[in-house]
Amino acid sequence: CVFDTSDRVQHMFYRHLDNGGGRWGDAIGQLYERMDGLVGRTMRHVDRDTVLMVLSDHGFCSFRRAVNLNTWLRENGYLALKDGGAESGRYFQGVDWSRTRAYCLGLSGLYINRRGREACGTVGAGAEAEALERELIARLQGLRDEARGEIAIGRVYATRKLYRGPYLDAAPDLIIGYNEGYRTSWEAAVGQVTARVMEDNPKAWSGDHAVDPVLVPGVLFSIRRIDCEDPGIEDMAPTALDLFGVEAP
Repeated sequence: CVFDTSDRVQHMFYRHLDNGGGRWGDAIGQLYERMDGLVGRTMRHVDRDTVLMVLSDHGFCSFRRAVNLNTWLRENGYLALKDGGAESGRYFQGVDWSRTRAYCLGLSGLYINRRGREACGTVGAGAEAEALERELIARLQGLRDEARGEIAIGRVYATRKLYRGPYLDAAPDLIIGYNEGYRTSWEAAVGQVTARVMEDNPKAWSGDHAVDPVLVPGVLFSIRRIDCEDPGIEDMAPTALDLFGVEAP
């Protein structure tokens, strides 16, 4: 059974937690108490033949500052706009793909404009793309928010070193590990170039988890001993199948 209220409340009430008080300052804490009570009610129905696990796919942190990497890419010569423009429309309206080598789309993904994958790709697969990946990692890791004197990006991950499988080529080439308090801007998520790389996030949506995964680990509680040193969410489905005596495909 999935309970997603804890996710929604943290997205919308984190600003009140950050501010340390007010009418809604304890909204997140109260919700965790209610969820804990729900686990307690469930435990009353658990016997020796029942397996109960409590799992979350991520944690949460504050989202105070928004980062538009499309703007950073334009300012640093990796993304170009038509007619010398400084801003674009949504979904890359106005981008000059013939002079663009990288772009940002979605909540944490940065893509290389690769020939053979993108319709107007400019970067060759293999050594050329890998060299550009290394260059972007070196320049973006530790990117500072000069206005706040803070580090906005802690780590940048090369996707091909993290994941495997038949859909890897469709994934972002780099995953941006934003620092606590930072996240992809709303405009960058829909492929837009704006005037500023970093700005405040004024929205009620003030908590998030699209950041460096080491900052927002999920939780796993089980009434059975776990014999895996580093269990991941991908282990849940085959574990459930095994408990029911079904061979995992």
